[in-house]
Amino acid sequence: RAGVEVRVGLSTLVGLDNRPGEVPGFGPVLADVARGIVAGQHRGAQWRFAVTDDAGYLLLAGATRRRPGQGGSCDGGIVELHVPASLLERLSTHAGDYGRWAGVIADIAAQYADRDRSLAALDGRPDDRFAHSGLARHIQIRDRSCCHPGCRRPASKSQLDHTIDHARGGVSTQGNTGPGCTRHHLIFKHRLGWTLVQPEPGHFQWTSPLGSVYRTRGEPIIPDLPEPLTSHNTPDHQHHLDSGDGATILRLPPTEGEPQPPPAATAPLDDQPPPF
Repeated sequence: RAGVEVRVGLSTLVGLDNRPGEVPGFGPVLADVARGIVAGQHRGAQWRFAVTDDAGYLLLAGATRRRPGQGGSCDGGIVELHVPASLLERLSTHAGDYGRWAGVIADIAAQYADRDRSLAALDGRPDDRFAHSGLARHIQIRDRSCCHPGCRRPASKSQLDHTIDHARGGVSTQGNTGPGCTRHHLIFKHRLGWTLVQPEPGHFQWTSPLGSVYRTRGEPIIPDLPEPLTSHNTPDHQHHLDSGDGATILRLPPTEGEPQPPPAATAPLDDQPPPF
Protein backbone atom coordinates (compact mmCIF):
# COMPACT_ATOMS: atom_id res chain seq x y z
CA ARG A 1 0.00 0.00 0.00
CA ALA A 2 1.05 3.61 -0.47
CA GLY A 3 2.60 5.29 2.54
CA VAL A 4 1.57 8.67 3.95
CA GLU A 5 3.32 11.38 5.91
CA VAL A 6 2.47 11.31 9.62
CA ARG A 7 3.81 13.51 12.40
CA VAL A 8 3.56 12.31 15.98
CA GLY A 9 5.25 12.79 19.32
CA LEU A 10 7.65 10.15 20.56
CA SER A 11 5.97 10.45 23.96
CA THR A 12 2.68 9.37 22.35
CA LEU A 13 4.24 6.35 20.70
CA VAL A 14 5.85 5.10 23.92
CA GLY A 15 2.57 5.53 25.80
CA LEU A 16 3.28 8.57 27.96
CA ASP A 17 0.38 10.63 26.58
CA ASN A 18 -2.36 10.71 23.97
CA ARG A 19 -1.53 13.89 22.09
CA PRO A 20 -2.99 13.87 18.58
CA GLY A 21 -0.78 13.27 15.58
CA GLU A 22 -1.01 15.03 12.24
CA VAL A 23 -1.29 13.97 8.63
CA PRO A 24 -0.14 17.02 6.60
CA GLY A 25 -2.80 18.14 4.17
CA PHE A 26 -5.48 16.30 6.16
CA GLY A 27 -5.14 17.61 9.70
CA PRO A 28 -4.98 16.26 13.26
CA VAL A 29 -5.65 12.58 13.92
CA LEU A 30 -6.31 10.78 17.18
CA ALA A 31 -3.34 9.28 18.98
CA ASP A 32 -4.49 5.71 18.30
CA VAL A 33 -4.87 6.51 14.60
CA ALA A 34 -1.35 7.96 14.49
CA ARG A 35 0.03 4.89 16.27
CA GLY A 36 -1.71 2.65 13.74
CA ILE A 37 -0.24 4.54 10.79
CA VAL A 38 3.25 4.34 12.29
CA ALA A 39 2.86 0.61 12.94
CA GLY A 40 2.04 0.09 9.27
CA GLN A 41 5.08 2.01 8.02
CA HIS A 42 8.03 0.28 9.67
CA ARG A 43 9.41 -0.72 6.28
CA GLY A 44 9.37 1.35 3.12
CA ALA A 45 8.89 4.77 4.76
CA GLN A 46 11.54 7.28 5.75
CA TRP A 47 11.73 7.78 9.52
CA ARG A 48 12.71 11.27 10.61
CA PHE A 49 12.99 12.91 14.00
CA ALA A 50 12.83 16.48 15.27
CA VAL A 51 14.32 17.50 18.61
CA THR A 52 12.78 20.79 19.75
CA ASP A 53 13.21 23.43 22.41
CA ASP A 54 10.57 24.02 25.07
CA ALA A 55 8.67 26.37 22.73
CA GLY A 56 8.35 23.62 20.13
CA TYR A 57 10.84 24.98 17.59
CA LEU A 58 13.50 22.89 15.90
CA LEU A 59 16.92 22.26 17.44
CA LEU A 60 17.97 19.24 15.39
CA ALA A 61 16.42 17.21 12.58
CA GLY A 62 17.69 13.88 11.39
CA ALA A 63 16.83 10.39 10.23
CA THR A 64 16.89 7.10 12.08
CA ARG A 65 17.17 3.57 10.74
CA ARG A 66 16.07 2.01 14.01
CA ARG A 67 12.58 0.54 14.22
CA PRO A 68 10.53 -0.68 17.19
CA GLY A 69 10.41 -4.32 16.12
CA GLN A 70 8.67 -5.81 13.12
CA GLY A 71 5.79 -3.83 11.66
CA GLY A 72 3.96 -3.30 8.41
CA SER A 73 5.45 -2.24 5.10
CA CYS A 74 4.41 0.44 2.63
CA ASP A 75 5.52 2.13 -0.55
CA GLY A 76 7.02 5.50 0.40
CA GLY A 77 5.73 7.72 3.17
CA ILE A 78 7.31 9.63 6.05
CA VAL A 79 7.17 9.01 9.79
CA GLU A 80 8.22 12.15 11.67
CA LEU A 81 8.90 11.74 15.39
CA HIS A 82 8.87 14.80 17.68
CA VAL A 83 10.52 15.07 21.08
CA PRO A 84 11.54 18.06 23.22
CA ALA A 85 15.21 18.01 24.23
CA SER A 86 14.29 17.99 27.93
CA LEU A 87 12.09 14.91 27.48
CA LEU A 88 14.68 13.16 25.30
CA GLU A 89 17.19 13.42 28.13
CA ARG A 90 14.77 11.74 30.54
CA LEU A 91 13.79 9.06 28.04
CA SER A 92 17.39 8.20 27.17
CA THR A 93 18.32 7.86 30.84
CA HIS A 94 15.74 5.08 31.20
CA ALA A 95 15.53 3.88 27.59
CA GLY A 96 15.33 0.26 28.69
CA ASP A 97 11.98 0.96 30.36
CA TYR A 98 10.38 1.58 26.96
CA GLY A 99 10.82 -1.90 25.52
CA ARG A 100 10.90 -2.06 21.75
CA TRP A 101 11.31 1.73 21.50
CA ALA A 102 14.62 1.66 23.40
CA GLY A 103 16.71 1.45 20.22
CA VAL A 104 14.93 4.37 18.57
CA ILE A 105 15.33 6.52 21.70
CA ALA A 106 19.03 5.64 22.01
CA ASP A 107 19.72 6.46 18.35
CA ILE A 108 18.01 9.87 18.52
CA ALA A 109 19.79 10.68 21.79
CA ALA A 110 23.18 9.76 20.28
CA GLN A 111 22.61 11.97 17.24
CA TYR A 112 21.47 14.85 19.44
CA ALA A 113 24.61 14.52 21.57
CA ASP A 114 26.63 14.98 18.34
CA ARG A 115 24.43 17.84 17.10
CA ASP A 116 27.22 20.41 16.68
CA ARG A 117 28.82 18.33 13.93
CA SER A 118 25.45 17.63 12.30
CA LEU A 119 24.42 21.29 12.27
CA ALA A 120 27.77 22.38 10.84
CA ALA A 121 27.39 19.84 8.04
CA LEU A 122 24.10 21.43 6.94
CA ASP A 123 25.96 24.43 5.51
CA GLY A 124 28.98 22.42 4.40
CA ARG A 125 28.15 22.41 0.67
CA PRO A 126 27.03 25.97 -0.13
CA ASP A 127 27.98 25.82 -3.82
CA ASP A 128 25.73 22.85 -4.62
CA ARG A 129 22.96 23.65 -7.09
CA PHE A 130 20.43 21.75 -4.98
CA ALA A 131 20.16 21.22 -1.23
CA HIS A 132 21.68 17.93 -0.12
CA SER A 133 19.44 15.41 1.64
CA GLY A 134 20.33 16.49 5.18
CA LEU A 135 19.69 20.17 4.45
CA ALA A 136 16.46 19.39 2.59
CA ARG A 137 15.15 17.35 5.52
CA HIS A 138 16.10 20.10 7.99
CA ILE A 139 14.29 22.78 5.95
CA GLN A 140 11.17 20.66 5.49
CA ILE A 141 10.89 19.92 9.21
CA ARG A 142 11.83 23.44 10.32
CA ASP A 143 9.39 25.33 8.08
CA ARG A 144 6.50 22.81 8.00
CA SER A 145 4.79 24.28 4.90
CA CYS A 146 5.29 26.64 1.96
CA CYS A 147 6.72 29.87 3.37
CA HIS A 148 4.27 32.17 1.53
CA PRO A 149 1.75 33.74 3.95
CA GLY A 150 -1.36 31.61 4.35
CA CYS A 151 -0.21 28.69 2.21
CA ARG A 152 -0.70 25.25 3.78
CA ARG A 153 1.10 23.16 1.16
CA PRO A 154 3.32 20.76 3.16
CA ALA A 155 7.03 21.50 2.91
CA SER A 156 7.72 17.90 1.89
CA LYS A 157 5.54 18.46 -1.20
CA SER A 158 6.96 21.90 -2.00
CA GLN A 159 10.06 22.93 -3.92
CA LEU A 160 13.21 23.97 -2.08
CA ASP A 161 13.72 27.56 -3.17
CA HIS A 162 16.88 29.64 -2.89
CA THR A 163 15.81 32.93 -1.30
CA ILE A 164 18.56 34.62 -3.32
CA ASP A 165 18.48 32.74 -6.60
CA HIS A 166 21.35 30.35 -7.21
CA ALA A 167 21.90 31.95 -10.61
CA ARG A 168 22.53 35.26 -8.83
CA GLY A 169 25.04 33.88 -6.37
CA GLY A 170 22.66 32.43 -3.78
CA VAL A 171 24.08 29.59 -1.70
CA SER A 172 22.55 26.33 -0.52
CA THR A 173 22.46 26.95 3.23
CA GLN A 174 19.93 27.08 6.07
CA GLY A 175 19.67 30.85 5.77
CA ASN A 176 19.06 30.94 2.01
CA THR A 177 16.72 27.99 1.50
CA GLY A 178 13.02 27.63 2.16
CA PRO A 179 10.02 25.66 0.90
CA GLY A 180 7.87 27.18 -1.81
CA CYS A 181 4.97 25.52 -3.57
CA THR A 182 4.89 25.71 -7.36
CA ARG A 183 2.40 28.58 -7.35
CA HIS A 184 4.24 30.83 -4.91
CA HIS A 185 7.76 29.93 -5.99
CA LEU A 186 7.51 29.94 -9.77
CA ILE A 187 4.54 32.26 -10.32
CA PHE A 188 4.41 34.77 -7.45
CA LYS A 189 8.16 35.15 -7.01
CA HIS A 190 9.44 34.76 -10.56
CA ARG A 191 6.56 36.14 -12.65
CA LEU A 192 4.31 38.40 -10.59
CA GLY A 193 6.98 40.56 -8.98
CA TRP A 194 6.85 39.44 -5.34
CA THR A 195 10.21 39.67 -3.57
CA LEU A 196 11.51 37.49 -0.75
CA VAL A 197 14.24 37.89 1.86
CA GLN A 198 15.21 35.70 4.81
CA PRO A 199 16.51 37.97 7.61
CA GLU A 200 17.47 34.93 9.68
CA PRO A 201 17.14 31.20 9.04
CA GLY A 202 13.48 30.20 8.98
CA HIS A 203 12.11 33.77 9.09
CA PHE A 204 10.72 34.97 5.76
CA GLN A 205 9.66 38.41 4.55
CA TRP A 206 7.57 38.73 1.40
CA THR A 207 6.89 42.06 -0.31
CA SER A 208 4.03 42.33 -2.79
CA PRO A 209 4.22 44.39 -6.01
CA LEU A 210 2.18 47.08 -4.19
CA GLY A 211 4.70 47.27 -1.35
CA SER A 212 2.79 45.35 1.34
CA VAL A 213 5.12 43.37 3.62
CA TYR A 214 4.25 39.95 5.03
CA ARG A 215 6.43 38.11 7.56
CA THR A 216 6.12 34.39 8.11
CA ARG A 217 7.71 31.67 10.19
CA GLY A 218 6.89 27.98 10.36
CA GLU A 219 4.53 26.95 13.14
CA PRO A 220 5.98 25.21 16.21
CA ILE A 221 6.66 21.55 15.58
CA ILE A 222 5.07 20.73 18.93
CA PRO A 223 2.25 23.25 19.48
CA ASP A 224 0.62 23.93 22.81
CA LEU A 225 -2.70 22.17 23.26
CA PRO A 226 -5.63 23.47 25.32
CA GLU A 227 -6.69 21.52 28.36
CA PRO A 228 -9.68 19.27 27.63
CA LEU A 229 -13.04 20.64 28.72
CA THR A 230 -14.33 18.60 31.65
CA SER A 231 -16.79 19.13 34.47
CA HIS A 232 -13.84 19.96 36.72
CA ASN A 233 -12.43 22.87 34.72
CA THR A 234 -15.50 24.49 33.20
CA PRO A 235 -16.28 28.03 34.37
CA ASP A 236 -18.54 28.33 37.41
CA HIS A 237 -21.33 29.92 35.36
CA GLN A 238 -21.77 26.81 33.19
CA HIS A 239 -24.27 24.15 34.21
CA HIS A 240 -24.18 20.49 33.18
CA LEU A 241 -27.45 18.64 32.74
CA ASP A 242 -28.10 15.02 31.92
CA SER A 243 -30.23 14.59 28.82
CA GLY A 244 -31.44 11.20 30.03
CA ASP A 245 -29.64 9.14 27.40
CA GLY A 246 -26.19 9.48 28.92
CA ALA A 247 -25.20 12.59 26.95
CA THR A 248 -24.23 15.81 28.71
CA ILE A 249 -25.94 19.06 27.81
CA LEU A 250 -24.14 22.32 28.53
CA ARG A 251 -26.46 25.20 29.34
CA LEU A 252 -25.69 28.76 30.38
CA PRO A 253 -27.93 30.45 32.96
CA PRO A 254 -29.09 33.98 32.14
CA THR A 255 -26.76 36.79 33.12
CA GLU A 256 -27.88 38.63 36.24
CA GLY A 257 -29.97 41.66 35.30
CA GLU A 258 -30.51 40.48 31.74
CA PRO A 259 -34.13 41.07 30.66
CA GLN A 260 -36.07 37.90 30.10
CA PRO A 261 -38.31 37.38 27.07
CA PRO A 262 -42.03 37.66 27.78
CA PRO A 263 -43.95 34.40 28.08
CA ALA A 264 -45.46 33.11 24.90
CA ALA A 265 -49.02 34.28 24.33
CA THR A 266 -51.69 31.63 24.66
CA ALA A 267 -54.91 31.59 22.69
CA PRO A 268 -58.09 32.13 24.75
CA LEU A 269 -59.99 28.99 25.60
CA ASP A 270 -63.14 28.43 23.59
CA ASP A 271 -65.93 26.60 25.42
CA GLN A 272 -67.75 25.83 22.19
CA PRO A 273 -67.11 22.40 20.69
CA PRO A 274 -65.39 22.32 17.30
CA PRO A 275 -67.72 22.28 14.26
CA PHE A 276 -66.86 18.75 13.23
